[in-house]
Amino acid sequence: MRLIRPEDWRPSGIDDLEPAAWNALRHAGSACVVAGPGAGKTEFLAQRADYLLETGLCRAPHRVLAISFKTDAANNLASRVRKRCPPEFAHRFVSVTFDAFTKSLVDRFLNAIPADWRPTRPYEIAFPKRKAVEGFLTLARLSAPPEWQAEIAGYSAGDFEAKIVGSYRLPMGPIAPQNAAEFTIARWWATQLQPGQPSLLTFIGINRLAERLLRANPHIRRALVATYPFVFVDEFQDTTYAQYDFLHSAFSGGQTIITGVGDDKQRIMVFAGARQDAFQRLQADFGGARFPLLFNFRSSPDLVAIQHIVARALDPNTVPTVAQTARQVDGDVAQVWSSQTIAAEAAHLAQWIANDITTRGRAPRDYALLVKQKSDDYEHELAGAFAVHGLRIRNESHTLGKTSLQDLLSDDLSRLAIAIFRLGATRRAPAAWQLVSSSVLALRTTGQDDDARAAKVEAELSAFLTALRTDMAATAPSRQSAADFVRRVFEYLDLGAIARTYAEYGVGDLLQIILEAFCIHFFASADGAPNWTACLDAFEGVNQIPMMTVHKSKGLEYDTIIFVGLDDRAWWAHTPGDPEGVAAFFVALSRAKQRAIFAFCQQRGNRNNVAELYQLLTDAGVPEIAI
Repeated sequence: MRLIRPEDWRPSGIDDLEPAAWNALRHAGSACVVAGPGAGKTEFLAQRADYLLETGLCRAPHRVLAISFKTDAANNLASRVRKRCPPEFAHRFVSVTFDAFTKSLVDRFLNAIPADWRPTRPYEIAFPKRKAVEGFLTLARLSAPPEWQAEIAGYSAGDFEAKIVGSYRLPMGPIAPQNAAEFTIARWWATQLQPGQPSLLTFIGINRLAERLLRANPHIRRALVATYPFVFVDEFQDTTYAQYDFLHSAFSGGQTIITGVGDDKQRIMVFAGARQDAFQRLQADFGGARFPLLFNFRSSPDLVAIQHIVARALDPNTVPTVAQTARQVDGDVAQVWSSQTIAAEAAHLAQWIANDITTRGRAPRDYALLVKQKSDDYEHELAGAFAVHGLRIRNESHTLGKTSLQDLLSDDLSRLAIAIFRLGATRRAPAAWQLVSSSVLALRTTGQDDDARAAKVEAELSAFLTALRTDMAATAPSRQSAADFVRRVFEYLDLGAIARTYAEYGVGDLLQIILEAFCIHFFASADGAPNWTACLDAFEGVNQIPMMTVHKSKGLEYDTIIFVGLDDRAWWAHTPGDPEGVAAFFVALSRAKQRAIFAFCQQRGNRNNVAELYQLLTDAGVPEIAI
């Protein structure tokens, strides 16, 4: 393992970094890296990890910890580091989600959590429905002292846990309520930690328990600091109170260097408890220096100019970014399409996308249909017209049991199972073989030096795949045959081994949630499929046009985005001047690489509440076209 002198280190896999990124990468202390849309923040973090590891600034056995909000973002960053960094260094890069990291600490050190807050082993993961939260708040109000009831009546079921419970640091002992908030919080925790039955923990609760664990056990905190001298936090603007408190309790004190990357103009998770001062806290508590990145590697110059108009509505001092991508389309790069009926809108969208695919030689997944909410409704309204042109919509925000399609496809177990089915459907799938082989060796607890054991496991895997391939070739896809093959694959993988090997499945019901979602989606994909390859393509969304909410689109990019439903009905909660609504609009616009279309349908509603969003487009010179 030959180290490189810091002054001799050069980026790997790319030509260069922009000057501001170089400054942030080489900075010796904590940093706030303000990276707008298309700034390449994931690439920056991958290069910084490579720099720290290859130069020996992070020496063995120390590790670099990267924390993301979504599983696919964590996996994407880990994949980039593996490509940029030699294997002998890359294995010391740990990329996880906030929830997975805090859950791993709670699971590992559960007995060290103070008795007043200690959950049962095992505990279950809870996903409270809005109606259940409303019922809880009603009972809490009725049980509260009269002087607190009015305040409790004002709590919203939609954000009660995120904003009220999530912002409350657990005391050393039981809560002795001094106000309405503490009274309601104490009752909420009582529902999660009921004596005599398995605890029901939400991920906000797990975040809070992990933070409480560290305050009660300084030796665990010292072990974290000793292991991770460098910590990255992606999408830092969305850090919640619970998550920030955890970071502070875990890594404050000056020994750990924090690199927070994000953009305040893309803060769209306030409803989920995101702090509105996250970057300011990082600067104050960790001494983080501020480094704005000024390049946009995603969008064409014309789109970047439009984005800047919207960005200034969020921050008048926003510095213009410099586009690094050339324009590839003729005519307007952005338009508002206005229609009178839903049917007319659907027909026009489908016809236009079909023509554009043919004319420009694009693929369906180069386009994305974005909506504010209720994606199932829009899918129902558009799917028929799209089918006329041979186009299929893939609703990635669609709920499958207790998770979403997007989250299912980014799940490690789901990816492993589909890779096995790919190997059952065809002999040539090298990427699938690499994933399956390495995963099965890990499940069978085969060490790197245990060559004989590894050879035996691979021989068993080859035999299993040969038999699976033979039987899949002889069996047509159907719901029943899909169920039979799913049972066979997961029996081979061994759910017990999965729970032991993957920390996120070890406690709670996440494994059952993923299995349920996998079966729902796989059975539906097999129903009517002409062959197993088509079934797997349907499962993974090959040649389908993705549809998702703006919140689900965060971090993604497409050649063309079409925002459907820019009207008061979809944006019912928006009020003029609301920064979170404008930020959501900015996020949608900035997903586009070459073109952004905003569709308004008079049949759906008016556009009084969102008039300011249309005014921003008008100010940017975006024309409105009647269709």
